[in-house]
Parts: sequence; C-alpha cells; structure tokens
Amino acid sequence: MFIGSEKELLAAFSEAGWIQANDLNVKSAIKTATATLRQTGYNDAPVSTLLLQGKAPDLVFQKSLNTFAKRHHLRIWQLTPTYGDRNVWVGAATHDIATTNERAGTKWSHRIDPHVDREREWVQTDLLFIGSATAYAGVDRPSAPKQLSNATGDTLLTDGKISVVELARSAGQKNKTSQSAPTARPTD
Repeated sequence: MFIGSEKELLAAFSEAGWIQANDLNVKSAIKTATATLRQTGYNDAPVSTLLLQGKAPDLVFQKSLNTFAKRHHLRIWQLTPTYGDRNVWVGAATHDIATTNERAGTKWSHRIDPHVDREREWVQTDLLFIGSATAYAGVDRPSAPKQLSNATGDTLLTDGKISVVELARSAGQKNKTSQSAPTARPTD
C-alpha cells in the first residue's frame, strides 16, 4: 500500500528505476514475442491485465532484469479512501522468474517466485533506499491466506502482511503537516 499523490507515486518509481509498462496491443505483442525468442530484455513490456474488484490497474511499473523472462513488476490501483490529505494506493508485486508456454506453444505465461513477500520487500526497500519513500510499516493481516495458487497454477507463499509505504511529498507539499507517519520500529 502506498500513501501519496499520483505525481509522488510516479516520481518515486521513476527515481527508483522502474518503468511504466506498455499497453498490451499487436505492436507490443510482436516485441514481446521477439524478446522471448531472442531471450533479451524489453524494458517497458506489457503485463497481463489483472483486476481488483473488477477494475484494471491504474498504473503498472516494472524493472527488467535484461531478459523478458525475468523481471519485477507491480500493478497499482487507487483506492477511494484517503489517509489525511493523501491518496491511498494498493499494489500487487511479483517477480517473474521464467516463461512457459502451454497449448502447443500458443499460450505464453510467466512463472513467478512463489515467495511473494520477497517482492514486497524489494519494492519497499527500493523506494526507501533512494529516498522516494519516507516511512513504512508492516501490518499483520491474520485472516489472509498463507498459501494459495495463481491462475497458472503457481503456488504462492506469504506471511500475510501488507507493507504500508509513505511516499516523499512533492516540493509544494513538504511544508504541510500530515498525520503521524507509519513506522516499523518503536522510537527511542
């Protein structure tokens, strides 16, 4: 979960080296097929559309590992509630570790790292390290399932927590006071 404006969200991921994904269309499909066959990178490759409560993501970011088969990506949806005067966003991050094909080679998909918490930590650390995030908190979700499967049959393992990341305010917003920042550690 991210706390901040769309401008702050775009700036945070851009500063951390994440790239917005292309839309899925004929041109991007051809580029994807070429990158897959050549085992090369495609920095702004499209990602499949996943829905949250029937809604497509508002933003999609990725970080390529110089091959289409292995990349980090993140889908982000804006939520209606706000936190103080700031927008609230929820994201789903995965780390692609390989490509697979099904149906006699006509259906391509990615295999993902089954330990999805690693990707949550990667995104959080990436933003905190470069300073585009100012605080975070790990929030327990006791009723969240700890093991499940995705649509392609991959097993997913998690501790069930959600990470809440407060984004650095844009220059015009830094002088405004805000509610207490989320914190992961007690203060001394």
